[in-house]
Amino acid sequence: MSDGERIAVLGGLGFMGSHLCRELVKRGHSVHIFDKLYASHELVNDFEDSVEIIESDISRSHDVLEAISDAHLVINLVHTTVPGSSMNDPIYDVTSNIASAVGWLRELGKTRVRRVFYFSSGGTVYGVPESIPISESHSTNPTSSYGITKLAIEKYTALYANQFGIDYCLLRPSNVYGPGQRLQIQQGVIGVLANRALRGEPLEIWGAGTNVRDYLFIDDLVSAVMKLLSYGGPFRVFNVSSGNGTSVLDIVSILRNQIDSPPTIVHLPGRDFQVPVNVLDSSRMATETGWRATVDLETGIAKTLHWMGRATSQRT
Repeated sequence: MSDGERIAVLGGLGFMGSHLCRELVKRGHSVHIFDKLYASHELVNDFEDSVEIIESDISRSHDVLEAISDAHLVINLVHTTVPGSSMNDPIYDVTSNIASAVGWLRELGKTRVRRVFYFSSGGTVYGVPESIPISESHSTNPTSSYGITKLAIEKYTALYANQFGIDYCLLRPSNVYGPGQRLQIQQGVIGVLANRALRGEPLEIWGAGTNVRDYLFIDDLVSAVMKLLSYGGPFRVFNVSSGNGTSVLDIVSILRNQIDSPPTIVHLPGRDFQVPVNVLDSSRMATETGWRATVDLETGIAKTLHWMGRATSQRT
């Protein structure tokens, strides 16, 4: 993709979306953000004048189509639930995500869109791993409603893209963290624990804290997407991860080393839908695009803590 092309980012006011939009603007693209009504613009304040922002509801397919009609590329990051909330209300998870996505995907043939990127979830679509690390060819057996709806939208994206002769890319990132993470939705172990540690609050851990995940700093995710913008190879599904497994207790240990007041830990009952281990294999990204994650976990957590401290001081 050449500089200056029009890109519509669905969910561009959020954590990952704002970082992506900032980099796209730097690269000279015309960026149009679609996000929910009354969403905070805090994460795009520094470049808001350089983008067009359309606020509506993702279920209003007419509004989505109006926002993307002239775009060359659509990047879809919208999802209304997190794994925990999806299990509390799976009917809402299905109707607000799958039905809403199909509403505009089935009309792609009426737009100028030539390519669609969909942000799925490498941490949930595979389910309990049969082998580690998990490659893109691994079977997909999600253990949460969230993983099921993510996988379903992957399928619908591919279905309609193929029907209309549109290119597509399905990204399966691991657990993304970093500055700008939205803490109020209680998604993202590093962000939630770091915030509690800075506030001097006990760290609440589901289960024993031995669950292992791989964690990806936001800058590495953005650099991966930039690589894929110019990718023209045969693959359409990509894991995006650090490839390094880390337990929740390991994260707590890093936090204890990086803050002045060591936090205490409170163990909560484990959650049945959580798999014990999820470490992704990103060798396809490395082979096809040359991309590799470069930010180690200690550095990424330090940068996240620094942002959180600065953000807190600015609000007080």
